[in-house]
Amino acid sequence: MGTQHFKVELTDYSVSVDEWRRAQSAPKDDLPELNVLQREVATKFGISEEKYARSVLAGQYGVQRIRTRAGKLGEETEKILQETCAECRVVRVVADMARERWVIVLRTRKRQFGITIAREVGDDLLDFSALGAVEELKAKVKAGLGMKG
Repeated sequence: MGTQHFKVELTDYSVSVDEWRRAQSAPKDDLPELNVLQREVATKFGISEEKYARSVLAGQYGVQRIRTRAGKLGEETEKILQETCAECRVVRVVADMARERWVIVLRTRKRQFGITIAREVGDDLLDFSALGAVEELKAKVKAGLGMKG
């Protein structure tokens, strides 16, 4: 990833099966130190601190993955802006996984606005460079800018 000039925000996160397995097999030295509240929660639910720490680590892996993906989506949007609106910028990319969407906030010289794309479209763009997903993102950017087709 290049140098980002935009913020990445997560409203929530998910953990993949691979991330969960990776956390479960991580050496004890790699486990995060639990804070007081986390220790209390582990105790309250009868979970060992180590098991709870592995769960926290899996969450950290999930956050890292989604942050990386949001950054790449922002960079792809910036490429589209280079072709359509040179003075426009990506300000923020929000990963709103609970609502199954990405929100990309753009700024022109005169205003700031957000475009929303379905999580599935973002995934297709990021995972497969799917032409349909790229075209949908381009269309939403252009519509947000008040440009035709």
